[in-house]
Amino acid sequence: MTRGRILITGAGSGIGRACALYLADEGFHIIAAGRRREPLEKLQAERPGAISITTFDVTDPESIEQAIPEISPVDGLVNNAGVAVMGPIEGVPLEEWRRQFETNVFGVANMCRAVLPQMRQRGEGRIVNIGSVTGRLVPPFQGVYGASKHALEGLNDALRRELRPFGIKVSLIRSGFVNTGFGEQEQESLKRHRMEAYGAWHDRYARWHLEKGHKVAPDPVVVAREVEKALTDPNPRTRYACPASAKRFLLMRAILPAKMVDRMIERTIMS
Repeated sequence: MTRGRILITGAGSGIGRACALYLADEGFHIIAAGRRREPLEKLQAERPGAISITTFDVTDPESIEQAIPEISPVDGLVNNAGVAVMGPIEGVPLEEWRRQFETNVFGVANMCRAVLPQMRQRGEGRIVNIGSVTGRLVPPFQGVYGASKHALEGLNDALRRELRPFGIKVSLIRSGFVNTGFGEQEQESLKRHRMEAYGAWHDRYARWHLEKGHKVAPDPVVVAREVEKALTDPNPRTRYACPASAKRFLLMRAILPAKMVDRMIERTIMS
């Protein structure tokens, strides 16, 4: 029995791939979207009949517009596509800032604009935005990425309030480290934007990120489980957080003074 048609962006790898497989096993029909067809075809082969695929770029409204008629209607949208730009605020070129926001913020806006008319017409729908702990608590050298996730927090809140009268429910998933290849992208960005002026401080953070980050984190299925809750809970939360370590960081940020949090982050990275 199908539980609805769910469109997932960035489904070819990482969290998006985990969500596609998990939700397909839970009875949803998944429309897996991405820029490259090959990884999507491999994904589809793992769940034949339960996963359809489509290719477009979330930063290109024209490619989205061409794809939407073929995959409509959709009951839910999971905005997962994202990139990570990391390095010191001072050293990251503005074109890299723009690339970050084009995908992580404007890409979400593009997707919402594409599916909302049909959801409003039906008077129901779910939108789940994949955010990050960094939308609330930003370590050093993640400022560009964190800024995009802060922006997503604001977008998510306004969207949820705007769409309530239409029966469309909106949730945000604040994800911490999970074991995906996203960490490799982040490490490459740290190396590319390294500035000698930050030297040892930057290198300590990069080493901590490598050793204590994605590669020792839980499987991304922990995010998929929260996405399912956001899609199916009768009264979904405005925000979900995972894994457990993310919840601890968010609690720390909520109850402790900012300067104390600063010192705790510094001690964690320096250890």
